[in-house]
Amino acid sequence: MKATKPSCLLTLLTSITLVAATACAPEAPDKKPVPQSRQQEPAAEAEPIRPGHSRILQSYDGTAYQYPIRAQYPDSMQVDGGCIGEGCGFSFTFAPRGNALDDAEVHVFLPAAAHSADDLEPSVTGPNGLIARAGWTVNDIESGRSEAFPYDWVQTVISFSGDRGQSGHILLGETSGQAVQVLLKYPAEMAEAYWRDAEIVLESLEFEEELLPLTSSSS
Repeated sequence: MKATKPSCLLTLLTSITLVAATACAPEAPDKKPVPQSRQQEPAAEAEPIRPGHSRILQSYDGTAYQYPIRAQYPDSMQVDGGCIGEGCGFSFTFAPRGNALDDAEVHVFLPAAAHSADDLEPSVTGPNGLIARAGWTVNDIESGRSEAFPYDWVQTVISFSGDRGQSGHILLGETSGQAVQVLLKYPAEMAEAYWRDAEIVLESLEFEEELLPLTSSSS
């Protein structure tokens, strides 16, 4: 019977110690499991952007037809144009893809018998000019050297917007005694996709001085 008491006493002390340790232990942080549906929700997919160097560039050499321009353009675009009595016009448009870019373009126009940006302004900003006929709103007119369009031939930049989400610029200038007008028209919500390709055309655009200036007979 004497041997039983120390064993019982030891058991009692052990139980008390365990209870005290449990009572004094800090509470575990509340780690609520993330719902399974939340964990598996995919991130929003960004529009894929092909690096510029991965695009195949096409070359347009109008001089082969006695047209006074050369340019490069990506394989996402196509070019059409030529010269008639009023001058030479060239449209770089996007290959049909069923979205707003179908109506976007880079249009280069060299009017016959017009020699300077001043010669062009009435036909662009006048009462019956390009902007009025299209129903666009002029947002800004910048004269002189342009940081946004640092090309030697650019003298005036007209920024506009349309009522159907259109945005754009009209570049007026001259080269080799020839007036130059370039229309940049694109959907505002797809501006990034437009400029990726349109800038290739602008930066590579060259005018053949031997075929300029145009006259009514030369076009």
